[in-house]
Amino acid sequence: MTRASIWLPLVFGLAAAACGRQDLDLLVQIEKTDPCLVFSSQSDCAANAALGCSYQPNAEGCHSDDPSCQPGMCQSGDPFVRRAAHGFLLNGAPFRFAGVSSWALLQPDNCGSVKPTERAAWIQSAYDDLVPSRAKVARFFAFQSSAGTSGSDFTLFDASVRAARRAGVRVQFVLESNDGGCSQGARRDDAWYGGGYQSPDGNYALSYRDFAIAVATRYRDEPTVLGYVLVQGFGGAAPSVLGSFVTEMGQRLHGLAPNQLLSIDLEWGGVPDDDGASYRQLEQLPEVDFVDVDDYTFVYPPKPLNPTLLRVLGEIDKPATIGEGAFGLVAGDDAALATRGDVAKARLAYWHDRGFSGALLWAYDPGWGAVSEEFDARPADPILQPGGVLVNAPW
Repeated sequence: MTRASIWLPLVFGLAAAACGRQDLDLLVQIEKTDPCLVFSSQSDCAANAALGCSYQPNAEGCHSDDPSCQPGMCQSGDPFVRRAAHGFLLNGAPFRFAGVSSWALLQPDNCGSVKPTERAAWIQSAYDDLVPSRAKVARFFAFQSSAGTSGSDFTLFDASVRAARRAGVRVQFVLESNDGGCSQGARRDDAWYGGGYQSPDGNYALSYRDFAIAVATRYRDEPTVLGYVLVQGFGGAAPSVLGSFVTEMGQRLHGLAPNQLLSIDLEWGGVPDDDGASYRQLEQLPEVDFVDVDDYTFVYPPKPLNPTLLRVLGEIDKPATIGEGAFGLVAGDDAALATRGDVAKARLAYWHDRGFSGALLWAYDPGWGAVSEEFDARPADPILQPGGVLVNAPW
């Protein structure tokens, strides 16, 4: 057995052994005596911050049309997701997650399908549809193209945070795309990573750097925001240039939002083929809190992950997650949806057995039409259904 095959399951086994019935009873007892639980509104919770109270996502998500559904919960303890060795902690307990990844949840002007006047309601409905699946994390494009002409209109961002909090979901903001899709500008290259990100792309009002600073400044105290992904599909430039970019932006964002986590979505193959040395060097930068790996499956059965990648992950002393796990449809009928669900279920088990701390399935797009990797909560698709793929994920 290789080190890559045992690198995190060993940690998971120890965590599971340490989090048995006795610890569960203790957590329940703490919850029962938590003085913050009596405060139901966000304002009352904030007014009692001296008790250690913070307003955070519901422990169990609920639908917006449920009259008993609270928009969040007031609780004591550490409300932020923390990196701990090869795993994560939340409120002092191991936090492992399954969830969704999406280009669509903020409906950017140049990459959306919903009228501007309907976007807030659409966002609320999208998070309602995640509740039965018990999704715990949603990662999505949060580009300047969703922040109005000023680059600082966070109306849709705020709506997403509110909806996620109610649904029991924590969010990751993906701040830009390497190929410029759903954003402005061309494919990012040495010139962009070497300094172009400090100037506005296309018709944006703000540079990437200034926009990222604005986002982190606004949400640095929000426990619903797990953290930030610097660039989707990161790579395609000299490793030294990429490293300087990650260091500069990582230090800025961690300085502004020290309680939130940072990842870079570095593509395997986005740096030179040097037996993983450049990949490892970038992921080991102190500004990177965890590794996120993309795994796209458009053939059945799926091919195993690259063994060199798995070896390198075992050499990096950080948690690893699947940031985008995609499964292409072979057709649009119910049988194809069921087949994809079976493949996704098996792949989740495969990721778990190789030590990943969580996985996000790509691409959540409510109301999708074209046959591709998109999925939503339609009854024939098992991914988000009660008793379906995501709710039975092995985390």
